[in-house]
Formats: sequence, structure tokens, C-alpha cells
Amino acid sequence: MRETQLDVLVRTVSASAKEYEQGLRQAVPNGVSGGPHSFTIVEGSVTIEVQIEVQPDFVIALMRLPSLIATWTFISGTQSERKAVLDRIDWSMKRGGG
Repeated sequence: MRETQLDVLVRTVSASAKEYEQGLRQAVPNGVSGGPHSFTIVEGSVTIEVQIEVQPDFVIALMRLPSLIATWTFISGTQSERKAVLDRIDWSMKRGGG
């Protein structure tokens, strides 16, 4: 099985821009700069630029959920270092919902 290259990662996320920023800053204390829609994350030898674009809310019956697209561009670090940082950030930013 071939390992996926972590160069650019695009995700659709159900969060407001403020919630997403808070999650990033919680996941990488003192390693996040910028905002409110463009961030740089530095964790060891890994540097990531994150751009977020607010999207229309998801609407399910009477429920509205905020939505955004987050584009992660990996600037530095080996593939294994990038994966380790991404896994740690993803774990920290997990929310309930199953």
C-alpha cells in the first residue's frame, strides 16, 4: 500500500471560523499565528499554512450547522513528521458526535 503524500489537504468542516481557530490554538499552544482566516502552524520542523473559507451553513430540517473549508498546505517537514503533527492536531480537535 502506498503512503499518501501530505502536501495539500482540503477538508470540509462543521465549525465556525472562531471555533476552528480556537481548536487550532488549543492543539498547538504557542505554535499558531495569524487569523482570522489565514494561519501558520509551526510544530518542531513542520510548518503548515491553513486557509479557511466560510461556507453556507448546513441545514437539516430546523437545525443549522456552520461550515467551512480548511486548506492545509504543508511547507516543511518530512512526510512522517507531517503525519505525526497532523495526527496529533486531529486528535486534539476531535469533537463529540461519534
